[in-house]
Amino acid sequence: MTTPWTARVRARARRQEPPAVGARMVEASGAGATRGRVTRVVLRCPADLTPARDVAAVLARPAVSDGPGSSAVVLLHGGGGRAEPRWARSWAARGHTALALDLGAPRAVAGEARPARLDHAGIFDAVAQGTGHSWLHQAVEACVDAVTFVRSLPGVDPRAVGVCGVSWGGYVALLLASADPRLRYAVDVYAAGFLARDSAWSALLRDLPAATARRWTAAFDLARHVHRVTAPTLWLTGTGDPCFPLDAFDATAGLARGPVTRRIVPGLEHDHEAAWRLTEPYAFAAAALGGGPALPALRAARVVGGHLRAEVESATPVLHAALHHTRDTGPWTTRRWRSTVAVIDGATVRADVPADGFSAAFLSARTATGTSTTGLLTGRAAETGRRPKGDPLWCVARNRTW
Repeated sequence: MTTPWTARVRARARRQEPPAVGARMVEASGAGATRGRVTRVVLRCPADLTPARDVAAVLARPAVSDGPGSSAVVLLHGGGGRAEPRWARSWAARGHTALALDLGAPRAVAGEARPARLDHAGIFDAVAQGTGHSWLHQAVEACVDAVTFVRSLPGVDPRAVGVCGVSWGGYVALLLASADPRLRYAVDVYAAGFLARDSAWSALLRDLPAATARRWTAAFDLARHVHRVTAPTLWLTGTGDPCFPLDAFDATAGLARGPVTRRIVPGLEHDHEAAWRLTEPYAFAAAALGGGPALPALRAARVVGGHLRAEVESATPVLHAALHHTRDTGPWTTRRWRSTVAVIDGATVRADVPADGFSAAFLSARTATGTSTTGLLTGRAAETGRRPKGDPLWCVARNRTW
């Protein structure tokens, strides 16, 4: 179902006029306004269902373009972040025009101090006044304007624009991808749906008036929107993320309509700096734009004859494969994971089912391009290979090992 606010966002994305649509470059004055090839800009976002506002950003341009126009990427920070020049430069060094938005900045436009973190009231409580009052709606509209802006820049190929976000930025990136068909790809680091069920914000949603909580979930939970994402997506997280649980992450990724690539990093928690160091987003973007080999494509893992198996497709040789599994139950952040080498057998990756079974497992395959993983396999035991039916989160939410 298309909700009214997403319909308005889609209409906003269809406006193809250049910057007058809602963005114009404003050179910052004073020492340090421009460092290297990074320029500070302000996007003038006009009113719609949300109020008019200014959104600060940093723009990094590649030193050399290999073709008639460079690709572009819109970068979105998480709850404790801001527009980060280092992140933008890192993408520019790989040939992309990179626009990193500061989605916390609108509150500072009227002379107020910029908050250090996004406030939960703006994300959740404000929906009671209408979706236009929600930070999520405002952020998605700002991102639509950002896409329009970078597409209008000289030297940018308007057909080669993607989005990459971390934490709440990943959440917004996927909401954007569900409503803006101009995107060639979307990268999400950490974010997932099913927030009311099990996440760092579940208690907050439970504390809201019931009608407000239902309205928020219907309007903004990713699980209600991801089925409209047709662009290729990379879903990247860690086994130790305390904010978006691993089972919810995997279930949300499974709802996307377009091609899905997963990367689960053993031991990775929830951190901006760690996310920037990962190489898979750059490789994924290059492949989505036709500029490099794709990450290995792993089919769903399954238990066959005492082995966990997954078919793998890769244009380059698979250099290493592994099985990652845990027998622990309870909160995901407390589970201990073990990794063992898997066998690469032609177009198949396989490993013995652990003798003591597992509560969750996934296989990984690494090439020179990077690493990708299967989805999460949950609720199986070595002796039966059974799995529950129905709700994709049921077996883990009940903390049961089958």
